[in-house]
Amino acid sequence: YFMTNEIKYFSRSASELPMIFKFMNTVIAENASNRKILNELKLSMEEIFMNMVRHNKTTTKDIAIRIESYKNSISISLIDHEDNPFDILNTDEIDFDEYFKQKKYGGLGIHLIKKLMDDLIFDHDAGKTTIKITKHIN
Repeated sequence: YFMTNEIKYFSRSASELPMIFKFMNTVIAENASNRKILNELKLSMEEIFMNMVRHNKTTTKDIAIRIESYKNSISISLIDHEDNPFDILNTDEIDFDEYFKQKKYGGLGIHLIKKLMDDLIFDHDAGKTTIKITKHIN
């Protein structure tokens, strides 16, 4: 079963997007001959990346992007340093919508990602926020 797991770091700037897309093309190309899937992943990734850049002013650290490519799915994780992403972290259940509301993320963007992706996971641990999107291929 074909699998890659690659991670790269990008500075907090929209000017990094071409390099991120290039990274995605390189890692995903062999696994997603399907243009549509690649474009949906790019769109979703860009939305999350730009929201991290715009709304998290608590850090100047790079944003890590991990791409995991399996036989039947592709996952992209964006990992950002965030000391206190929001107060409801103290609850057991992380409410994704509430997180994005508090972060003033573009409402449309989130609904779009939810519609395009097969899975969306939010995790916060030890000062790092990870948002992972997954798209099934077959």
